[in-house]
Amino acid sequence: MDEAWATVDALAADSERGAAEIAGLAARALPRIQQSELADAIETLLRGHPQMAPLWRLANDVLSSADPEKGSAIFLERLTDDARAVSAVAPILPDVILTISYSSTVRDVIRTRRPKQVWCMRSEPGGEGLHMMGSISAYTDASVITDAEALAHVPAEAIVVGADAVTPTSVVNKVMTRRLAEAARNEGVPCYVVAGETKFVPDELPVGDEFEAAGLELFSGIASPMGVVTPSDAMSHAASVEMHAALRMLVERIANEPAEEPQP
Repeated sequence: MDEAWATVDALAADSERGAAEIAGLAARALPRIQQSELADAIETLLRGHPQMAPLWRLANDVLSSADPEKGSAIFLERLTDDARAVSAVAPILPDVILTISYSSTVRDVIRTRRPKQVWCMRSEPGGEGLHMMGSISAYTDASVITDAEALAHVPAEAIVVGADAVTPTSVVNKVMTRRLAEAARNEGVPCYVVAGETKFVPDELPVGDEFEAAGLELFSGIASPMGVVTPSDAMSHAASVEMHAALRMLVERIANEPAEEPQP
């Protein structure tokens, strides 16, 4: 049990993996937590990454099931189905792509499509563009570009971004995603979000300093297991997702808590 809690604590503090990866590992750890401590473990994960929709969807499946192991298995099946978002968008992408931050889903899109060139925004703060470049360099000519240059020139035929969440109003992702989508629209460059079904949630999730919400209307399409859907269809699907009452209360509680004072 201590090992399972150590995994939960490590995942809650993980600043390198994407939302889908963290949720998949969490789904394997939660069934090993004692029932009396399960709610605390779930809240630890959600407070660690409140913007990550797959963790809320995992928590929903676990809390809605009489057996945590069964709930986790249901979620892992959903996560497997999420891979269909990759095959939905890969065939329509051009040869030169620009992306932001690190996303395992976008990585898989690049591995499938194998475009001629991918520009990876440095993605400060954090600089995840270096991680992204390393993860795809075997499949394409990948280079890191400064955030300022990417936003000023949009040197690509299409933008592809991941998502931590898709809500009824917006895409939650790395800070600067909104400015990137706006720049792409101004340049007439299509901008796609790649999001598994587990990224869709009915509530506006809290976002930290390194994340932001970008209006769904800024994007050309949202690639999902349902296909490449319109922003309007994405809004409707997010709103239709059912969420456990305890989780909806926790979303509101976290969102209304005062921000922590920075450490001196």
